Amino acid sequence: MLGMHDRSLAAVVLAAGLGSRFGRPKAGVRIGGRTLLGVAVDTATAAGLHPVVAVVPAGVSVPPGALGVTNAQPGAGLSRSLQLGLGAVPSDRDAAVILLADQPTVGVALLRRLLGARGRTPVIATVNDGVLGPPVLVERAAFDLADRLVGDVGLRQLLRGVPDEVTPVEPGGPIPDVDTPADLERVTEPCPGCAERYLPHVADETHPYIGASAACWATYGELLARELEDMAYGRMHRHSADVYAVQHPGHDDRRQRQSVALHLVAICQWLEHELPVELVNAITQRLARSDRVWPWLTPPASFAMTVADVLQASTGEAHAALVRRWGIATWEAWSDHHDTVRDWAREALGER
Repeated sequence: MLGMHDRSLAAVVLAAGLGSRFGRPKAGVRIGGRTLLGVAVDTATAAGLHPVVAVVPAGVSVPPGALGVTNAQPGAGLSRSLQLGLGAVPSDRDAAVILLADQPTVGVALLRRLLGARGRTPVIATVNDGVLGPPVLVERAAFDLADRLVGDVGLRQLLRGVPDEVTPVEPGGPIPDVDTPADLERVTEPCPGCAERYLPHVADETHPYIGASAACWATYGELLARELEDMAYGRMHRHSADVYAVQHPGHDDRRQRQSVALHLVAICQWLEHELPVELVNAITQRLARSDRVWPWLTPPASFAMTVADVLQASTGEAHAALVRRWGIATWEAWSDHHDTVRDWAREALGER
């Protein structure tokens, strides 16, 4: 990874824009379980850049591990954010990589290319559609280039004026800016189960019958890790597994029909019968061992909450509250089948 042996590189993520075309500040716009700002911070961190300076408007929090710098005058333009960000880079860092929060498709591989081109010029810039621009690596000796900028003038205009000081790097593909909600849709894909939108993701493994996208399955993996590592979160694991399963029913096949039926029964027994987890587990295991043929239940068209919402919890108590809200919202989404599931739940209780 970048920076594994060279800790002299920082990152500056510019995220203080007003987002007028998007309709709200883009720093807090969510993709899956992360914000646009969070995606950029995670990319910089994964590349070994440290610290990661995040320039944000007043009132916007930064992800854990990032160094927040407030641009109290975002209307002053991109130049002000760039100057603030570079000014916050510690004096012992030799260079900084400048990233834009509204370019979520930028990955570690591109940052590695920028690092590999160091040594020839004080600035290494990405060539996107024939135009020099971010992400950009700037050596400390060139930090004062930002002082030449005024107003809403950013890196692209700056680099155009100093071509002899810039080494261009090909990104290996287009780097779209997310300026509008339509742009966000173009760079993301919906999960076929819950319909939450994520950046395209290549998974090492997927579930054999849970109908989730690779990115959504990876997000559930993050939730699962929390629940397995911390009992304050783990006490809700039974319920989060049930809710996730019925939001991702897959297609009409034997295992999928059984999965949806059993998990819906478990949710009903949790929310309406208020059964303890131990009893819900025992009933589910008994039903799973039976030879019963379960019918296919047509799933809802949409869900009000997804696993990405639950990932926003920062304490076990908040996690429990969010899982319960998630469960209630998802149970309501399956309301067309409540009578059927309630009959199954009562029948299962009678066979205890």
